[in-house]
Amino acid sequence: MEYVFKKLPTIKAQLQKSRFVLLLDFDLTLSPLVKNPAKAILPKDTKIILKGLLRHILIAVISGRKLEGIKRRVNIPGIIYAGNHGLEYEMNGVIKNTPISNTSHAGLKVVKGKFLKLKRKYNGIFIEDKKTILALHYRSVTSKDKPLLLKNLKEINVLLGKYRLLGVLYKKTFEVRPTSKKDKGTISLFIIKKMHDPKNLIYIGDGRTDEDAFVALERNGITIRVGKNNKSKAKWYLRNQKEVNKFLRWLLNLLNHRDKSFR
Repeated sequence: MEYVFKKLPTIKAQLQKSRFVLLLDFDLTLSPLVKNPAKAILPKDTKIILKGLLRHILIAVISGRKLEGIKRRVNIPGIIYAGNHGLEYEMNGVIKNTPISNTSHAGLKVVKGKFLKLKRKYNGIFIEDKKTILALHYRSVTSKDKPLLLKNLKEINVLLGKYRLLGVLYKKTFEVRPTSKKDKGTISLFIIKKMHDPKNLIYIGDGRTDEDAFVALERNGITIRVGKNNKSKAKWYLRNQKEVNKFLRWLLNLLNHRDKSFR
């Protein structure tokens, strides 16, 4: 992986060639780390930068959060929003949802019941019900309880296949979602197609679910992971969320100067 701030001239040369789009994850990319996911916010300075960028380029925010929740947190008109890893999205005022099977619906009810039992058993658990996806966050669970909790989650994971569900463990979160072909990679490709296939794009994300997008976009995209990980399919990396802001500010400055020359 290449460090973004050591390769800015290379990135600048690529972006100068043509118009491009910007695709962004939310948690730990636009929003700083919080113990309780319900308290995640878009910082004011980040919001100002995004509004400035939106005057030049198309932007999409692609999140594992519910569509309604990510729209409320970002709250910038004109941005394309995708929630639940692409199972739902809003583009040009039109909202679309991917239906899931009755089997998966039944399975999610079973899993939610098991999650609630774990919440009563361990302090520090936060359950996020996103209708088509369930997430159990355990960042605040004590280190003493985590090994047994993880064992319980593995037991739940074994049951998921018969309900056409998939369990994903990342960011101190155990997420259960339908075994759909929709993910951050497929929704990124869909959004790009709707944007008339721009020649260049930037995707920034920080975790396991963003790897689907890094793979889907590796041929024609500037893929950036927040946090270096040599196993990642991203080509570039930024060290943390603060550096995301720094890079977006650099990008805004580049576009301000570039587009003046177009006039």
